[in-house]
This record gives sequence, C-alpha cells and structure tokens, in this order.
Amino acid sequence: MNRRDLLKSSALLMLAAGMPAMARRKSTSLLGEDGAGVQLYMFDPDLNRDFDGALASIAGAGVRSVELASLHRRSAAEFRAGLDRAGLKCRSAHVAASSSVPGASALNFDDLDKLVEQLNILGSRNAVLPLFQFPKDPVWGPPVSFMSLMKPDGPPITADRYERMADFLNEKGAGLKKHGIRIGYHNHNGELAPLGDKTGLQILLERTDPSIVDFEMDAGWLAAAGQDPVVWLKRYRGRFTQMHVKDIAAGTEVNYHMRQKPTEVGSGTMDWPAILKAARGAGVRNFFVEQEPPFPGARIDSLNKSLSFLRTLETGR
Repeated sequence: MNRRDLLKSSALLMLAAGMPAMARRKSTSLLGEDGAGVQLYMFDPDLNRDFDGALASIAGAGVRSVELASLHRRSAAEFRAGLDRAGLKCRSAHVAASSSVPGASALNFDDLDKLVEQLNILGSRNAVLPLFQFPKDPVWGPPVSFMSLMKPDGPPITADRYERMADFLNEKGAGLKKHGIRIGYHNHNGELAPLGDKTGLQILLERTDPSIVDFEMDAGWLAAAGQDPVVWLKRYRGRFTQMHVKDIAAGTEVNYHMRQKPTEVGSGTMDWPAILKAARGAGVRNFFVEQEPPFPGARIDSLNKSLSFLRTLETGR
C-alpha cells in the first residue's frame, strides 16, 4: 500500500470511528432529531392567504417538521403535496374530538378508519386532541364550551368530566394504537384550575393508560397557570412526548382562563435551558415553536427570532 492509499484508508477509518459519536450528538439534541418544528396554528392567516408561500417561508427559516392545526379546507393528499413542495414533514396533527364540536377540523375522532387513512397520507404518527372538547352526546351532560374558560365567571369543568375525557382518550387511543398511531392531549391553562386536591390535567394523566395515551405539553400555557414545566416533566416522566415551545412575557397574571401575554421564545420569563434539558430527559421527542397572537410584526419575523434564540442554546451547550 503506497502512502496515498494509506492516508486515504486512515481517513476513512477515522470517519467511521467518528460516526457513532456524531449520531449520539444528534440524538441528544435539545430539540430532538428534527430540531425545532412549528405548530402551524401560528401561521393560520398566512396559510389562508398564501398556502404555498407560507409553507415556503417556514421552511426557509430552517424548519424541517410541523404539526398541523387544520387542513385549511384541503384534503389530506392536497395538504401533503404542499408540505412535500416545501420540504416539510408532518410529525403530528391536532384532531377534533368529534365533527359535532363547534369549529371542528376535518380531522376528527368520529371515524377512526378515515382518520388513520388521513394521517397515513399526511405522514403523522401522532393524533393530538388540542383542547378539552365535548362531543354532542348525552353522556357528557349539559353542553359546556371550553372557550367559556376565557371568562373568569365561566362554568368550571368538573372532575367527572375529566374522568370521562380520560376514558375517551383510552378508547380512541386503543383503536389508533393498532395502526401505529399514538393519541395525545394538549393542555391549556384551564386544566390547571384546582379541583379539590388535584387538577384536571392530573386526572387526565393518572386515569389514562400510559401504554396508549401520550401528552403534549404546552409549556407557555402551563406557565400562565403559575406552574413550572420542569416540575411536571419530572413528576410525570415519560408521559409528555411532545412540547409546544411557547414563552410568556413579564406581566402575565396567573390565571386559568386562556389569558397570557405572548412573546417570542427567549424574550419572556421562562427558563428554557432548564425546561428543554428536563424535556429531553423525560422523553419529549418532538418540539414545536408556537406563539399566540397578537404579533408585533410579521409572524415569520417572530418565528425567526424564536429560532435564533433556540439555536444559541444548541450551539452554546
């Protein structure tokens, strides 16, 4: 073997030896395998105005994965085609409890076979109930709107309703698990209102089957309820598999009524290095940046600001 061949062989051996280490660094990223994704609810008006343009701008910010909030009056195949054109992957989708829920998405749990077909087309393995919803069914009792929680004097959601929702998640999740799809539940701050010695979120976590039901932590809404995401991640290790990376501004008063002062990630009051470290250790694998309106300017500018901050955490470790 001449000197040139020897050097080439040595270089290949060094590269091969380094590959496991590089793989480990990738797998232990603070923000998962995909890096920071985006919950598309943040871009609802942009998607309604210019669907392809909005997806292209999101991908142009360096995003690789998204979570759907709706199909924007498109079929699953049409939506998937738009994602493919932009080079984006759908890792998760928010799914309405029922088509009978006001404002329900075309993605809902009424017909599991149809839902499985839609999710397979989209490429999502996660079906997340986005908030506490009441299907039109006598078993749920008198109608109560989740959005009534925005009113301080609105009727509370009772413990027995949370128990019934947990049973709903177990039932639907068992059906989806057969197809390799995980069901999940996404919190706001209403689920953190005290109900005796527990909260609604605790009831959901403790009554659902961990082998079937996952949870998606909205860290911003948890903080708006005066809760520390790190505490919940450690207390319920393994239950939260996805996260909405959402910050809140100083001056947000503790409440359970869908109120917060939104801001870009890193510009608010939350300890993101601690939260993300705890999240990765507790089993969170998909991270989606999200910000509530109103926005100070273009939504893509706010996303870029959040992503820039999160990248400094990655490079600074």
